[in-house]
This record gives sequence, C-alpha cells and structure tokens, in this order.
Amino acid sequence: MTSPPHPALAELRQLRLITDNELDDAIAELAILALDEDEDDDVDMLRPAAGARAAEALAWLLRTDLLPQDDFLRRVQELPRRHGGAALLERQQLAADALKLLNGQAIDTLYDEDLISQWQRDAAHASLPGDRLLASPIAALRDMLRQGTLTAQQFELLRTRQHGSELGRIIVDAAARQASRERPAYARPATWVMAALLLAMAFAVRAIVARQAPSPAAVPATGQGVERPDLQQRAAQAAESARVPAAGTDLSITVVQDGATPPAR
Repeated sequence: MTSPPHPALAELRQLRLITDNELDDAIAELAILALDEDEDDDVDMLRPAAGARAAEALAWLLRTDLLPQDDFLRRVQELPRRHGGAALLERQQLAADALKLLNGQAIDTLYDEDLISQWQRDAAHASLPGDRLLASPIAALRDMLRQGTLTAQQFELLRTRQHGSELGRIIVDAAARQASRERPAYARPATWVMAALLLAMAFAVRAIVARQAPSPAAVPATGQGVERPDLQQRAAQAAESARVPAAGTDLSITVVQDGATPPAR
C-alpha cells in the first residue's frame, strides 16, 4: 500500500513543479527514512519536517537529487509559457524561495568551516540569488568572490593559510582551480611570466649582436673626409707664398725634348 504523500510534496505536484515519478520517488525515500527510528537527529535534516512548507520540500528534493537540478531549472524557465498572472508569480516565488534555502545552506557551510566571517555570512544571505542554484559551498565561495563580499586578498589568505579543516581546504582549493581554468589566457600569471622571459631574451640577444658588430669609421663634422695635418700645412705654405710682394705668376712654358739640355733661364 502506497503511503500518502507529504502535504508539501502533494502541493508541489499540484502546482506541476514535480512529476508523478518524482513524487513517487520522494514518497519512497521518506518511507525508508521512517523505518529507522533509531537514527540520531541528523536524519531529520535529510527529510522535510512534518509541517514543512512547499519551498522547504522543494529544497529537500533538490538537495537529495530526487529532483535533478537541470530538470528543475529548465522547468522554471518554461513557467512563463505555461502560466500567467498570479499563478505564474506563485510558482516563480516558490522556486526562488527553494533556491535561496539551498544557497543559504551552502553559505552556512562556509561559515561553519571558518572560511568567512559572520558579517560576510550575513551579507551573503542578504544577496542570495533566487534565479540560479549554487550547487555546492565551492560555488557559493566563488559567487561571494565575484560579488566582492569576499575580496581577492581575503581569498588568497584562505588559500595559503596553514590551519583549518580538511573540508575547508578542499572547498578553497577547488574554488581556486575553477577560477584559474575560467580566467582568460592573458590574465593568467604564467602567461605574464613567459612574456617577460621572452622579452628579456630578446633584449639580451640584441645587446650581444650590438657588441659584436664592427664600429664604423669616424666621419668629421665637415663631411670632407679624414683629416690630414701634413696636407693642411703644405696648403698653408702655398697660400703664404702667393702673398709675397712683386711676385707674379709665371705663365711661360718651356718645351724640353728628350735628351736635350734645357736652356738657361
């Protein structure tokens, strides 16, 4: 005999936020949990309380994956095509409340693991997204980093600190890996290090080539060739001789034949 559904689960089915198969799976899961009455109080956290609201039951279904998250988000996106007015608003508000409950639990895990302060937890709760699911504390930590509730310097301190729980280290390391994979190539530290090394190598090669190249001959400022002091001295003497008084220019031409004695002058 099938157990009657939890009132909140029945409401979700009536609103068509879950299917018949999902409702049956949820009823079966609750029946299994009810068989073991000797479990400690932690088991109550794995199932909705007797007076749980529909949003709490929906959050429980999502947390236990009895309602696949991808199917739920797609279903919520299709609500405007199926409903309108007050009926649409009721279903959208119910879905948003369930998401905020789950996202709030992920934030609380960060606080319980001493990864964020009480002020940061309260600030994160005040801005919980109601249109998307932070599927894990890892996603919640990265969302706080994007919003600025957790600064980059604070995240770096978390990443390099030596104390903390094992779960806390797993959350921080996973968040750091995901952030590194999503960062554009030009923004990654390794890219800048490689660029700096290549630039340094280019300057080094240029300096070596410059030292090995022969130096060009010095060119005087006048652009008239290499200076010759002996030629300058002879030119100065010739100019001085030309200024001797009574000295005229001798334009006579004497033709001397081969073997002949030149005439006396």
